[in-house]
Formats: sequence, structure tokens, C-alpha cells
Amino acid sequence: MKSIRLAVLAAVSVATPASADLMKLANYNLTGAAGNEALWGGTGDSNVSSVNLVRGGGLVASAAANSFSASGWTGEATDYFSFGFIVDDGFVADLASLSIGTRSSGTGPGTVGVYYNGDNFTTAVGTITQGSGTNVNTVIDLSGLTNLTGLVEFRVMAIGTNSAGGGTTSSSGTLRLTNFFEGGVNQNGFFVLGITTEIPAPAVGALLALAGVVGRRRR
Repeated sequence: MKSIRLAVLAAVSVATPASADLMKLANYNLTGAAGNEALWGGTGDSNVSSVNLVRGGGLVASAAANSFSASGWTGEATDYFSFGFIVDDGFVADLASLSIGTRSSGTGPGTVGVYYNGDNFTTAVGTITQGSGTNVNTVIDLSGLTNLTGLVEFRVMAIGTNSAGGGTTSSSGTLRLTNFFEGGVNQNGFFVLGITTEIPAPAVGALLALAGVVGRRRR
């Protein structure tokens, strides 16, 4: 019986975080981008697969160096930037933060929100106030998003109709995503930080069941 218990404990002990430190679960380095690409690929941790940065169907690609840019912010449900990652089978992800750079033109969105597919993009997990033609670097707390599996998608959408320049958002106004800068230093992308943890293997449950069977027999 003692050997079975030890085997159970050994099996349980392997279900530890795959990374003790925060990792970039999805990173989009926009250095060198023209801004009007149809999509932009990302990189991720070894236990996730990043998905492409894309625009919703209501937006129009626009050129802007070292960014991913669009006009057409008219408040439609299809007006968004989308990015994220897929968690590998057998793992869960616990998020920490999103570090992101943004910039609006004078007639682009004055306030944008970051939304998450876990609630069907209903409530913003963070908001960003835009200045006219000003790069804004923001860290959004995502620590409430834990035990995530499968597709984890974020969308950046305009909130309201106020423009960055103080008037009303125009369909010709632009919003772009850029690399995140910290203390003026380019962090080589905008990125989601978090950790991945391996889900306990089915063998653990089998060992526990076996231990129970042996115990009952001995009694």
C-alpha cells in the first residue's frame, strides 16, 4: 500500500507549471511592417500556438510604418483588430498582462477597449485613452483570466464615437497597433504575458483508483 501511495504522489508531482517565470504567450513584433498587410504573424511559448493578427471585415487596411493599421472605425461589430493564441492540448494558461502600443489619428478612435472571447467580447478587460497622433503604451492586467484552454482571442475595438482629436470619429480616421515601449525602449513587439501548466495525466486518476481498490481489499 505504501508503494502505491508513493507512486500516486510521484505522478501528481509532475503536474507543475511548465514555466516558473512569465512567458510571452503571444508576441507580435511589428518592426519593419508597412501597416497595411492583410495579416501579421506572431510567436508564442512552447505550449501555445499564436494566431495571426488580423482586422475585422469592417476595417480598411492603411499604411503606417512599424505598425498594423486600419481606417473604417464606424462602430460596427466587425470593426476590430484580433490576435491571440491556442493553448496546446494537455495544458492550461494563466495570464498576467497585455503590454501593447496604440496610436490614433486626430479623427481616429479616442477610446479603445480590449475584449476577450471568454465572455463573447462583451466587457472590456481594459481601456486605452488615445491622444491625437500620440503613441500610447499600456499594460492591461489580465490576472483574472486563468485556467484557459483552446483558443484565447482578444479584440481591440473603439468605444463610443469621440475621436482622439476631440471631435467625432471619422471613417477615414485611423488606429494602429504598435510595439510596446517601456522607458522609451522598444520591447520588440506587443505581447501577452502568462504561464502554462500541464494538466495532470489520466494515469494519476488510475493510480488513485488502484490505491482505493487495494485499500478496500486489505480491509
